Amino acid sequence: MLTTTAVLAAVVAVAPVVAVLLARGGEEEAASGAPVPATATGAAGGYVLPGSPAEGEAPRLDVWLDYQCPVCKRFETSSGEALVELAGSGSARVVVHTLSFLDTGLGNDSSSRAAQGAAAAADQGRFAEYTRQVYARQPEQEGDGYTDDVLQEAAEAAGVGDVTRWREALDAGTYAGFVEDVQEAMPDEVEGTPTVQLTAGGSTRALDTTTLLGSDGPAYLREQVDAASAS
Repeated sequence: MLTTTAVLAAVVAVAPVVAVLLARGGEEEAASGAPVPATATGAAGGYVLPGSPAEGEAPRLDVWLDYQCPVCKRFETSSGEALVELAGSGSARVVVHTLSFLDTGLGNDSSSRAAQGAAAAADQGRFAEYTRQVYARQPEQEGDGYTDDVLQEAAEAAGVGDVTRWREALDAGTYAGFVEDVQEAMPDEVEGTPTVQLTAGGSTRALDTTTLLGSDGPAYLREQVDAASAS
């Protein structure tokens, strides 16, 4: 399987601290044969949130996150529900990509395991709910990671109907290959997490992370989507 080499760095400035991918190798190519979870756009793809219009029918928001990223937790707290609402109302096609590069810098496999749990939750229609619950359980100390039992608690709180089937998929590493493929397919222009890109009218641009993390994050998202729809 193709591999990705990642180095974690903390960037401290006036802007928020973000998880940054400094170096990586490998080709952006999905490994053949890896199972693809429900609602994913395809091998190495992201998860389409419920209610999202078909491709090309509305502006598209692509979100890249890592479950061990503290700033991603802040983003989920400030703007996660707004993403769900934009998809549910049909205002935007929202696609969420679960990365795992922080495992290398933090010396564990918690990003990958949490992302595998997300894939198993997506198979039961609870991806967004699971993501919210995982971030609610993120350790205060970055690098402590998640135990499998904590991830299961998140799945249960998210309303995953068949937790036994969910846990079997996690224990068996059913979606380990898919999670690796998503990481390897990370676009060059995505240099850290969280990253949100808006695509409309044939052009793609990144939204301002600082604004997304603030109290005005939800309004900013809606304004950007509305402006893209009107253009």
